Amino acid sequence: MILTPDYKQYVYKLCDFSSYSHTGEFLAEQINNILIEVGPEKFASIVSDNAGNVRVAREIIARRYPNILNLRCIAHCFNLISKDILRHPFSESLLRRSNKIIKFFRKSHQPNSILESYIKDLKIKGGGLKSYSKTRWCSMYDSAMSIVRLQPVFQLVKIYLYKQI
Repeated sequence: MILTPDYKQYVYKLCDFSSYSHTGEFLAEQINNILIEVGPEKFASIVSDNAGNVRVAREIIARRYPNILNLRCIAHCFNLISKDILRHPFSESLLRRSNKIIKFFRKSHQPNSILESYIKDLKIKGGGLKSYSKTRWCSMYDSAMSIVRLQPVFQLVKIYLYKQI
């Protein structure tokens, strides 16, 4: 992936390296091949996660090309930190409870319809309930905040459903 100075992103090349050992040296050579194709003077940095082999590859490239910075991906670091936070009992409990609420509304047609109607009527910004996904690290925050943001709506749904009984 190449990111230009005006923030355009391009997938430059896709390769199947599943048959190869992903050593730092191997990865550095593959990165070097792309640098040579494009022109190493056009690059300011190499950014990646901090797996040992990838870190070694970045170090090799940075030694070979002093103009290219060796950078860890800050988003990947935040992802790792958020996973550590999720291992805390409080976080696990919060997500488990949030997921129960979300699952109830996703599986219950009438309450979900009422919820969506009240969200629209009250002009609640940010939409409806957000599900948590392990692969989307911001989803922990999105999920918890959707529960907090919709608290007044839950009260109205509860009142509506009790009147129906």
